[in-house]
Amino acid sequence: MTITEITLILSASVTIVVYLLGMAVINSRRRVRNIHDVDRQIRANRPGWFRRSLAEVLPQPKDEVERVGQDLKRAGFYGANAVIEFRSTRNLLVLAIVVMGVGSAVAARPGTDLPRNLLIVSLCAAAVAYVGPRFVIHLQAMKRLNSIQRGLPDALDIIHMCLTGGLPLRDSLARVSKEVEFFHPDVAVELEVVRRHAEMDSMAKALREFSRRMNAPDVNALATLVTQSERTGTNVAVAVTEFADGIRRQFRQRAEERAGKTSIRMLFPVILCLSPPVMILLLGPPVLQLRDFLQNSRKPGGVLESNSFGENRDALGN
Repeated sequence: MTITEITLILSASVTIVVYLLGMAVINSRRRVRNIHDVDRQIRANRPGWFRRSLAEVLPQPKDEVERVGQDLKRAGFYGANAVIEFRSTRNLLVLAIVVMGVGSAVAARPGTDLPRNLLIVSLCAAAVAYVGPRFVIHLQAMKRLNSIQRGLPDALDIIHMCLTGGLPLRDSLARVSKEVEFFHPDVAVELEVVRRHAEMDSMAKALREFSRRMNAPDVNALATLVTQSERTGTNVAVAVTEFADGIRRQFRQRAEERAGKTSIRMLFPVILCLSPPVMILLLGPPVLQLRDFLQNSRKPGGVLESNSFGENRDALGN
């Protein structure tokens, strides 16, 4: 390749990478982190035909698309077109890497291993670009879900105080979402979303959507409990308090379970890393003493000298 070709390839690569990084930063800012971001997600624009077409370049099974959508909602991407934006950005990154790799391999000097190496590197990079964003979104979703589950008992305690004070459940959600926004912003966002869904339809459907969105045992149990309490006319405040106490007990039991598993897992590094030094410390001195004894005993005048054995046999024979 000439200097001009190398310069053009590097310039195009840098431009594409900068563009994709900018798109990633813009898309990451669309994540809902507080109550004020909910309105911004609702007013999000519909993607154009290019992004919708780009999202279908690399087809995926319907189940995988649904799992991606659920992870995006768990991670805080509540936009109606979050799945299309995620898939189009990822597909664009993969296609850009493949095109740059193939172009570099074609422009490379023939008859050498450089074109093949460029193709292999580009395919590996494309595979990482395809799997990496999905893995990052899943980690963000699980982290946010754990944060919601940890903050849910505190929010339920405040809801109990609001209900016992005479506020209805919808007004209690609005009050609690503002109170816990500083300590548990993810919980505040979810409660605000539930309240808005309840205003548009009903509390039972809003809780079912919350349960389907999170798909966690604690959230599913809460949605079922509140729905049954409203349907049967029982006291929601008492049920919420008992449920919050049950969640705390479950957290304690899960922590104890993880502690028990950790002690078992620590056996392997203890055996593999600490046992050899301990064995050396315990068996080293006796082995060294035995070696010194064997070396010194075969010297002249030692207990294991061959002449001394002959004299002892003669003495025994006499």
